[in-house]
Order: sequence, then structure tokens, then C-alpha cells
Amino acid sequence: MARKLILSDHPEEVRKLTESYIQSGNLNFLFGSGASMPAIKVAGNIEAEINSLLIGGNTADANLMAFEFIEELAEASVDLLIEVDEPSVKRTLDNYVDFLSILDGILFERKNILLPRQANLFTTNYDLFFEKAASKLPRVTMNDGFDRTSAVDSRYVFAAEKYFDRTYRSGISNDRLAELPILNLIKVHGSLSWTRYNDKEIRFNDDNFALSGHVQKNNPGEVSKALAKRAVILPNIRKFESTLMERVYFDLLRLFSNSMEKDNSLLICFGFSFGDEHILDITKRALRNPTAQLIIFAYSDTDANSFEDKFCQHRNVVVIDPGSGKRIDFSTFNSILREVGPAGGKPQ
Repeated sequence: MARKLILSDHPEEVRKLTESYIQSGNLNFLFGSGASMPAIKVAGNIEAEINSLLIGGNTADANLMAFEFIEELAEASVDLLIEVDEPSVKRTLDNYVDFLSILDGILFERKNILLPRQANLFTTNYDLFFEKAASKLPRVTMNDGFDRTSAVDSRYVFAAEKYFDRTYRSGISNDRLAELPILNLIKVHGSLSWTRYNDKEIRFNDDNFALSGHVQKNNPGEVSKALAKRAVILPNIRKFESTLMERVYFDLLRLFSNSMEKDNSLLICFGFSFGDEHILDITKRALRNPTAQLIIFAYSDTDANSFEDKFCQHRNVVVIDPGSGKRIDFSTFNSILREVGPAGGKPQ
């Protein structure tokens, strides 16, 4: 069964356990909507609510709910990218910047030359906090899966195989190669900055985060058309509005599965409920790998109990419980990682 550690009772044990796995494992992180609080509300039961409408045959209301959910995220992303002075957005962005800085430092100082200086950042979030945070850290290299080597008119095309690239730098006076830390950002549900081109390829579009404009919400046709422009996996049982999105979705899920099947793979989960059945099933299958390890940082003790139930058959799962009445928010999560990283994880 899954092991549970209570952070408030055993902070040093939590730190040592986290450090031991990070220093010896192939690093993977899984982030959900909880990571973007308080700027963006937790997704909650949005998928169940939309599914209930679809099952009842009320497609128009299901589409409207999905549209309003995505537009709320887009509005927050507009504030983020134009740097509106909103305390909740600034606080959330600071958390992401802090995390990327700490992780980059951990990878840079890795002592095991057999392990890549890479970490995979899997997220189901559509928002652009990871991308904006990386732009604040010039020394951090983030690979978002877009091929920028041969673009025409900045039409960067998404290519999942880019995640297999490793980057090296040679010295000026010798040919010695040094691998640079790379953070692979893998957005399994798509992104507000993705756009579909003729339903044949996904292109990066830094204008696509914008709001959809004056859509008449009482017009089901307009709502459906606005949804179709977004290159995202919709939060419902139908999920796919196109064959292209279905293919990309399963390509990225396969990448998630393959990453967990490597020797000594570590998956650290934060802000994710494992409510997505596809990801939950893949994670459980991947944990059949006896060298794989999953560490889940639970927001509350209630969440910790839920994770224990979901992974009750898996011995290679550790659930970090904050303790009764306490919380593990993003800043707390970063403080634990900071103890693992060099120089206290200060920005480079």
C-alpha cells in the first residue's frame, strides 16, 4: 500500500526522502490546476458537470460551460502576459519562477553523469504561467515541443519528438562537451498558446491566448465555433473536437508512460487530483516498474487520504500529508525542494 508521511511531524524525513529520489532518479513532475492558485480557480468538478450535461443530451449547455471555463483561463492569461498589477497573478507567477529556478539549479549541480540534466514537466493546465516564468529566468532553457529551427514567418510547428533532444555546449579552447539543463514542458491537454492549422498541425500562436471576442453565448453555433478554434482537450467525456487533437493527446500520454517506464523514474505530483482517468490508469500501470517512484504532495489531509485510497495497491508511492488543519501550497512545496537544491535555490 502507499506510504504516508506527515510533513508537520516529520519535516526532515520528508526532505531526506525527496532529496534521495531526486538525486538518483529520472525526473518527472505532474502539475494540475492547484498549482495556478490563487490566480486561477481549481478546476474542481467541471468535467463531471459537463459530462452530466452531455449524457443528458444537453450539448449546447455543455459547450457553453466549457467555453466559459476556457475564457476565464484566457482572461487570467491576458492579465499575466501584459503584467497587470494583480496580487493573485503576481503571487502565482512568483511561485512558478521560484520552482523553475530551484529545479534548474538541481539539474545543473547533478553529480550523477549517467542521468540526463533534464526534467519533464507534465501539466494538464492550459494557462501560460510556466512559459511566463521561464521568460523571467534567462539562464533557464525550456523546451515546449515547438520546432523553432526552420520556422517561416514565426510559424513554429509542434513536434513531440523535440522532447527527445538534449543540448550540449563546448568550451572555447577545447572540445569538451557539457550538457545544459533542459526543462521539457509537456502540456497534455493543450494550451491557450496553441492553434490548429487546417486541422493538420499545431502551431505556436502568441496571440491565441486572447479572449474569443464578442461571442453571443445564447447562440450555440457561435459557442461551438469559438471552442473549435482552441487547440485544447476539452474537459469532458467527448474530449476531442478533431482527429489532430486526439493524436497529439495520445502521443503525449505515451510520452508520459514511456518516461515512467525508464529505470529509476521519479514522478513528483503537485496540484493534481488524479481525477483524469486516463492519466490515473497510465500512472498505475507505470508503477508496475519496480524502480519507479511516485511522490504526491497533498494540499490537505483530506486530499492525502484520497490519494492513499487511489494508490492503495502500490508500494512505490509516498503521499506527503501536510497534517491536520495544515496545507501544502506552492510556496511550501518550493521550500521543500529548495532544501534539496544548491545555494537555497536562489534565482540564477
